[in-house]
Amino acid sequence: MRAAEIATTQLETALANTNVSRQETVEISGTQEVPVGGISTRSAPTGEPAIVLEAPDPGAESGQFVLYTDESGVTTWHLPRDEFNDVAVTRGGATRTYLIPRTVAAAPSVQPEIRGIVGAIGKKILQVLVFPIIAPVVGRVGEFLVREWEEKKRPYRFRSFTPANYQNAGSPLGAGDWASLAKGPCLLLVHGTFSRTDAAFGDLPRPYVQDLCRLYDDRVFSFDHPTLSEDPDQNASRFVENLPVDLRLQLDIVCHSRGGLVSRVLAERQGALPMANRTLTFRKMVFVATPNGGTVLTDTRHVGDFIDTYTNLLNFFPSAGVIDVLEAIITVVKQLALATAKSLCGLQSMLPGGDFLTSLNQGPKDAKKYYALASNFEPTHPGLKAFAQNRLIDAIFQKADNDLVVPTAGVYEKNGSDFFPIPAARRLVFSGLAGIPHSGFFANEAARRKILGWLSAGMSEGRSSPS
Repeated sequence: MRAAEIATTQLETALANTNVSRQETVEISGTQEVPVGGISTRSAPTGEPAIVLEAPDPGAESGQFVLYTDESGVTTWHLPRDEFNDVAVTRGGATRTYLIPRTVAAAPSVQPEIRGIVGAIGKKILQVLVFPIIAPVVGRVGEFLVREWEEKKRPYRFRSFTPANYQNAGSPLGAGDWASLAKGPCLLLVHGTFSRTDAAFGDLPRPYVQDLCRLYDDRVFSFDHPTLSEDPDQNASRFVENLPVDLRLQLDIVCHSRGGLVSRVLAERQGALPMANRTLTFRKMVFVATPNGGTVLTDTRHVGDFIDTYTNLLNFFPSAGVIDVLEAIITVVKQLALATAKSLCGLQSMLPGGDFLTSLNQGPKDAKKYYALASNFEPTHPGLKAFAQNRLIDAIFQKADNDLVVPTAGVYEKNGSDFFPIPAARRLVFSGLAGIPHSGFFANEAARRKILGWLSAGMSEGRSSPS
């Protein structure tokens, strides 16, 4: 099949940018289950009956993985498996074996007009993808592949956040910008996993960004940072180190997902940060789908489910920064294909009961106020609904309400810190009817209105109120 038939330009661009190419493409259409007795079959790692794909080995100097899309458009990543269903690490043989869940998914009656990744639905598409494991500069890649990619594509930086630039790369802050930010309360935006500012907050309407800037007299900025290879403690330390010496800021924060953990380190653990003569005073913090109680999807056993979930969020709910986020996902898959989850401490920091969250979720409360937006998302698309039910809700989340990535109550419930639970008056929890997945809050008018209301409350009298 031609590439145009099986993938959107977003996927094509992301593959090219990450030096991944197609080795083979397999199309299967008109499938049905036919009972066959007396034949031994293999199961996928998820326990489901499997399609067994034997792909030509690309050679000892290349890595390989499979991108699978079923009839309904659900897209998942697959790594080569050995006879014990473990990730196969030996390269250079004749073939590599992939075990694809053998479900027969129903194609939607009406094809969505916009898709974030795949272009063909109504058939099974298996794309065998390869990438070199020898890089021109660093030599053989391995457990630090993600770290090296983030150093290049996710460098630390503060950037301006204005109606003119919030959906693009933005501008780094200069000395004059810091002087302006120090003149009064300012708003900081902090993105989540796989993301950066323009991807995480790009769905905000321009008039809404104008309202935010007007509310804070244009004192609005954001923090870009790596989310996979460094943990929130490291992110927060670099935040402080990159501030001008002797800077004094009053901060409100809107943070999405893992960005809330970085924000909490800044606000709650300043004694462990290189503050020197810098002073940061925090007033309000709005957590948007933040895993304050963690998410079990980041357990090393479920990293595959984690990246599959994010991939399908991109696919079924296309939003700002699809290519940018997809590049990050592909880079993680490449590292997993080399049979190592090492150096992914940014993900493992979200593990419930892990060292990071155990340390963070303790200690006394002070005067700053916390707010929370959370969602119990219930997919309506048949394919995504089946994926969520079979892979996530029953097996991983143990039927607990969730937004496909973070348990709903974990955003605001008691977790050991005296800041939690966040009072009911300072949280908004969307039901399944609202249709808000983990990545969908900033596209929702009710969510935006609530954030603006929380930020506006108590601002100085006489300031023009936002529209």
